[in-house]
Amino acid sequence: MDVREFMICFQERYSDVDRYELAEHRDIRDFEDRLGVKLPLSFCTFLSEFSNGIFLLDCEPIGGISEESPCGAICKSHVILPDLPDKIHIRETDELIDSNHLISFTMFDAVENSNDHWVFLCEEGIPNNEYRLGFISQSSKVIVKTLPCFEEWLTVFWNHDDYDENAEPVFYTFYPTLDERFEILSN
Repeated sequence: MDVREFMICFQERYSDVDRYELAEHRDIRDFEDRLGVKLPLSFCTFLSEFSNGIFLLDCEPIGGISEESPCGAICKSHVILPDLPDKIHIRETDELIDSNHLISFTMFDAVENSNDHWVFLCEEGIPNNEYRLGFISQSSKVIVKTLPCFEEWLTVFWNHDDYDENAEPVFYTFYPTLDERFEILSN
């Protein structure tokens, strides 16, 4: 599901959900310059056409480019997890990534009240900066789950919505029980 399709479906189903003011393209570019990383085109579309940060259906706290957005500003993962090592292991692919290349777009795990969260894996040469995503564990400092891009994340989110404004966090769709999540996040 591309980002615009998500926006149309969301508006049809949840027309009364409050969204934060939209980001201007100029402000996104200025924010990227300060961050030192270009954001995915699909995420920029989300910020400029849907909401500049949103606590999405009370389960996914998506940051914006402003500290005033409902969940704060997206940031380098060091801001949320200041004790990150220089290299982070990506468990599914058994590779390492520089922790300075991790940009947090969800700000915490709202349901578990933890600092586990989704990040963009910012790597060079990706068309339209449509980076892979990773879910990083605050306890193990490991990326325990990956997805190919932000639009895939939106698709998983949307496909597991139960129509009552209490959607399931994306990570939980892969690890539905508390025991499964504890196991994957703590090892």
